[in-house]
Amino acid sequence: MSKQFNVNELQLKYLELETLLDITNELSSFENVTVLLQEILVKSCAVLNASSGMILMQNENSDLFQIEAEFNIEVAALKGIIFNKKRGFFNEVSQNKKAIHVEIASDPFLSKTNCLHGLIAPLIDKKDLVGVIILFDKESRTGISGFDASDTNMLSAIATQAGVAYNNIRLIESIKEAKTFNDNVMQSIVTGVFTTNLMGEINHVNRAAAAIINLDRTTIIGNHYDYIFESNDLINDLISKCEAELTTVTETQVLLKCNNKSTAINISASPLINDLNEQIGTVIAMEDLSNLDKLKSTFKKYVSKQIVDQILENDEMLSLGGQEQEATILFSDIRGFTSMSETMHPNEVVETLNEYFNLMIEIIFKYNGTLDKIIGDALMVIYGVPNATENDTENAVHTAIEMQEKLIEFNQQRIMHSKCPIKIGIGINRGRVISGNIGSRQQMNFTVIGDAVNLASRLCSAAKSDEIIVADTVWKHVKHDKKFKALKLNPIKVKGKEKPIQIMQVQYYRPKFNYQAAYTMIEQFLTQYLPKSYVYHSITHIKDVVDQVERIAKNEKVKKSDIDDLKLAAWLHDIGYIWEPKRHEDRGVEYASSFLKSLEFPTQKIQKINGMILATKIPQTPKNLLEQIICDADLDYLGRPDYAENSQLLLQELLLTKKINKTEWLRIQDSFLTKHVYFTKTSKSKRNKLKSIVLESIKSQLKIKTNGRSRA
Repeated sequence: MSKQFNVNELQLKYLELETLLDITNELSSFENVTVLLQEILVKSCAVLNASSGMILMQNENSDLFQIEAEFNIEVAALKGIIFNKKRGFFNEVSQNKKAIHVEIASDPFLSKTNCLHGLIAPLIDKKDLVGVIILFDKESRTGISGFDASDTNMLSAIATQAGVAYNNIRLIESIKEAKTFNDNVMQSIVTGVFTTNLMGEINHVNRAAAAIINLDRTTIIGNHYDYIFESNDLINDLISKCEAELTTVTETQVLLKCNNKSTAINISASPLINDLNEQIGTVIAMEDLSNLDKLKSTFKKYVSKQIVDQILENDEMLSLGGQEQEATILFSDIRGFTSMSETMHPNEVVETLNEYFNLMIEIIFKYNGTLDKIIGDALMVIYGVPNATENDTENAVHTAIEMQEKLIEFNQQRIMHSKCPIKIGIGINRGRVISGNIGSRQQMNFTVIGDAVNLASRLCSAAKSDEIIVADTVWKHVKHDKKFKALKLNPIKVKGKEKPIQIMQVQYYRPKFNYQAAYTMIEQFLTQYLPKSYVYHSITHIKDVVDQVERIAKNEKVKKSDIDDLKLAAWLHDIGYIWEPKRHEDRGVEYASSFLKSLEFPTQKIQKINGMILATKIPQTPKNLLEQIICDADLDYLGRPDYAENSQLLLQELLLTKKINKTEWLRIQDSFLTKHVYFTKTSKSKRNKLKSIVLESIKSQLKIKTNGRSRA
């Protein structure tokens, strides 16, 4: 009997050990604390035949315990119970660190479970109680019973393995949390950071670095830095030097070229050291300078480049205060802009000013001027502040001259588009000024003040449209330069000065009327605005008329100056179709008069151009040879092989406003060709013969149509 009992006991022990091994293996596979605790509880209840159970874990910030896993128990019955480490069974378990049996009815915590027997085992972490496993009421064939010593040993063993698994998972979670925190910090840093291992392979890169390198992280990770920066020898050399010398290496203003993108950066490479002070790789930091460049670029739209650069280099410039120094001041002002803007839409006013300022400010910065401020439609520019050079006054005069010359070209485009030209007056003075930041701590302006500034403003007011007026102090400083020419004007009386001020009018190049430029402008305007539905009176027809007037005029021995005028009239003769097709000649004359006058085209010649345009009106009434030439050129196709093609385009255009059948169209052509005559010897000799053939063909077609209708 004794021998049989020992065998059974050994078998039972073997089963317990096997079960414990299985539980240990399973517990080591979990990576989540909540799932682990629930699995520990379920396995414990199954092995020990407990009817229910729960696991309580200590709150990290107090001595209180809370239910983290439960099995077949009414948790609601325990609501409101505060499980305190220093009370009840917790105190005994905490002190002894061993499993205990409890009678449920006498326990202040567990009596509400309505269970009878309890077995409690501690979960230990480095000798500290961190939780307990509680099993209730062992089930057997005879009913509910208490737990025996073997149950206590088994639960203790399970709790020991569970404690190890719990600690491992907590350690892993802690490491993951630390890694996630570090990754989040790295990803949040605006500086680009990446690390390499001892083989030079990149093993970590943050979001900013990937953006700077212009490659996705999957492409960067695992590749050698030589491959990633294959087009950047300077960067590769810098990292190699850091690896070889085990020292931090830095370079500023490096142009990084990667994946078809160039970025200015500051870069540093430092050895990556472990806890044993051994190098395990390299850490590289890159500062993207493009945002700084954007800031500087944006800032320079509001103040001059010189001031921006000085502020970035010298913080003291941001303090209030000033100094006295020599400077040249330029004022410019649009003449009559207030009255002109009253006839314009607000958006057009803003658009006009922006176009004008873009042109003027570009010239100002070209000659190193500092745009002090924009005052309505006026500009105030200073030279010699904050950086003084020997050429400040010359630069101011160069600026004024180029502003006026560029404005001529600018106005040609405005006139072409039926917009009012902009006229400006400019005044320049040189003298002592007080320069510096003037304002409050919240807002300040770098500017200049003083009598010299006031006088420059007065000279601008005295200047007429298109004039550049400079004070005698300016002229004395620049007159040695033979490029500058000036007329001496009568002294003027200005506000704030007792004596009249001697002034000079600076001369600049006023180009003569440029026929070729005018042709180009008109062609661009016609191409853009001629209605596309007018397939005959199109840019193609106008170009043809231009070509024909030149051909006919040369054959008629017309002088070149007249040919230039003929071509100008040809370009303008159908421009009225843009606005009023029915009276396009008259509308064209109105436009031509305004356009040519604004370009300072001689008045007598304007009348000559208008006469040629009006002469093309049907019936044609030329009064001189030039008008005869443009009339013949306008209808040159009547005696050419391409008559049929042109007549079809004309018919297509006429059908836009009225219905015309084939017979009616033949009659219209018959009547028109019969009445039409060429005026010049050239056209009569070159075109009459074919025109007669065309007319005979039309008459024949018309006769067939008429006879066919009569027989019907």
